[in-house]
Amino acid sequence: MIKKYILPAVITSSIIGLVGCSNEGESVEKANTTPSVETQTQTETTSPKSEKKEKIQRTIVDHFGNEVQLPEKIEKIAIVQLLPLPSVYAVYNGGDISSLVGMPPSSLNAAENSILKKFVPEIVDVTSDFIKDNKVNIEELLNLNPDVVLYSGAGNTDIFKEAGLTAVGFIPGFEGPNTIEDVGNWIQLLEDVFQQDSKTTGIVEYGRDLEKLVAERVNNLPDKERKKIMIINSYNETALAVAGKGTFGEYWTNAIGAINVAMDASGNTINMEQVYEWAPDKIFISTLTDVMPHNLYENTAPTGHNWSSVAAVKNKEVYKYPLGIHRWYPTSTDAPLSLLWLAKNTYPELFEDIDLNTTIKEYYKEFYNMNLTDEDVDWILTPAENLGFK
Repeated sequence: MIKKYILPAVITSSIIGLVGCSNEGESVEKANTTPSVETQTQTETTSPKSEKKEKIQRTIVDHFGNEVQLPEKIEKIAIVQLLPLPSVYAVYNGGDISSLVGMPPSSLNAAENSILKKFVPEIVDVTSDFIKDNKVNIEELLNLNPDVVLYSGAGNTDIFKEAGLTAVGFIPGFEGPNTIEDVGNWIQLLEDVFQQDSKTTGIVEYGRDLEKLVAERVNNLPDKERKKIMIINSYNETALAVAGKGTFGEYWTNAIGAINVAMDASGNTINMEQVYEWAPDKIFISTLTDVMPHNLYENTAPTGHNWSSVAAVKNKEVYKYPLGIHRWYPTSTDAPLSLLWLAKNTYPELFEDIDLNTTIKEYYKEFYNMNLTDEDVDWILTPAENLGFK
């Protein structure tokens, strides 16, 4: 796979609780979990329990170990809490999202500002009105009449059951914080739910081959040459949170042979004194926050922190994670490209033969059947400034 997809770019250029994903969703308002009498009547009219039993075709086991009885036909699905999942579902289904009736506002925001809307234009018309202030209104979710709800957060299982909703739980970092393997796990569960193979194949295999390529280039680096990295997961007026142990940041930094300065940060929320002590060489900012590199360079971050003495800031080594089919920090079908982007920005001299522009174009053609222009690639690599939680 690497030879097929990455080496042509070499020749051309002469090539998940998990912070940022498990907590990047919505809470469910328990006060709204019991439908009104009117809603109960409507629910019973549209899908009475007796009729539902007759339509049960099979039982699957979701990521939480729940046995979920699925209806014979799944014509409407709603996705709550897990922000990357609408994009993964779109890729899994070859761009057909006709059954998607609801998704999170932050997923919609990402779609409206990303190339996902070019891959599947109608995704921007999917409603997110059943979620307000990161809280799911169960009554409004019931009004969407989904056959299945796809969600995250083990604590929400009973809430959906009480509302009479068939719900399948997905876990970010199901087998650890490896975003590439996460894509495979999510697609496998989608295949279980819908009883059809993914219409896009090869992404996980490509990612594994790319992991090997990156490892071959960084494994022999002396410790003194390994870069100290800090990944900002969220940053607002009240807190600065970084991606430490147990987050996707742990995977990213391990995969590229760098040092994650925040591995021992308790709770992953820190203060500036800790940043000064760590003195990171490189800083990467996720698109789960509105903060951009220029905010650190200009000391205009929301907390008023002074970043001017931090090595990464002084050397202009602050990078914003890209936004392609979805955000590149958490789980995404673009995860292999994210790995390459991170490795190339961390150790440019080790990956100078890799043309990222060409590789992205080839990847999108192979897995999404999209012909990207240079402007499209720039759009992916330079995301807008309004992509945090909405």
